[in-house]
Amino acid sequence: MEQQFLMLKEQTAHGNMLFPLTIYDVVSNADRSERIHCHWHEEMEILVVTAGAASLRLNGEYTRISQGNVIFIPSNQLHLVTCEIGKPFSFFALVFHPYLLSGPVSDAIRQQYIDPVLNRDMVFPILTATDNGWQARAYGLLCEIRKLFLHEDFGYELLIKARLLELWHLCYSHAPKMEKSVKDSSDYRVSLVKDMIEYIRINYDRPISLDDLSAEFHISQGHLCRFFKSMTRMSPVEYINFYRIGMSMELLRETDLEISHIAMRTGFNNISYYNRTFRRYMHMTPSQYRKNGAEPPGF
Repeated sequence: MEQQFLMLKEQTAHGNMLFPLTIYDVVSNADRSERIHCHWHEEMEILVVTAGAASLRLNGEYTRISQGNVIFIPSNQLHLVTCEIGKPFSFFALVFHPYLLSGPVSDAIRQQYIDPVLNRDMVFPILTATDNGWQARAYGLLCEIRKLFLHEDFGYELLIKARLLELWHLCYSHAPKMEKSVKDSSDYRVSLVKDMIEYIRINYDRPISLDDLSAEFHISQGHLCRFFKSMTRMSPVEYINFYRIGMSMELLRETDLEISHIAMRTGFNNISYYNRTFRRYMHMTPSQYRKNGAEPPGF
């Protein structure tokens, strides 16, 4: 079952580590009943139906959706959309990584307003654009985000993030609260993950293994990995690579050092692994990043 779930993970890149968001405008193929294939991804998705009606299956539960509906699909949730053959169904989808809202490290914003949604302790309802109240305002914010994304005027990333946070606040304020689960958000946990991140930032330019982290913080590797991911939504290895790539981007922008030397200076002992990791986060090679003036290509 787990292997089947992993096979359904979507491989499409949605933005990059600088701006992990993209928008898709889709007019589905009316000759097929399956309009969105069954898949999942780490990013959150907001689906806005622009024409027609269909059936959404989210983790085994079916819901009827139609024009003007806004549907929030949490991270790592299997979903698909089917529609009667011959019937129109169109939508635009905003897909973004949760750390766009608050960064990869757990802070007050994430603990209070984002994690409850990601952990399903609070569920955003399906919205209706014709509501004439706060739901219509939420729909309007999504249309503004789509317009900003398409036009890419100066500072559009700032405005998109501002609108997305406003949308989140609006939906959070009106979402029905689920039964709260007991969560350990003690100062100790926050302090511990900060210490781990500080250790990585100080030592990123040399090899860092799970053994090193386990010994440094007197935690078993298994517990360390589970704890770190619960606080940052990245494994320790993912965060180390994430930080190293960010540091290498600074060197690509600000120096003329050879790429192989930059890889070594940022903790990558293998140039091939560095190139693969850079492409994974930035969806381009280090050479392309430097050649493009350190600007990511259009999505």
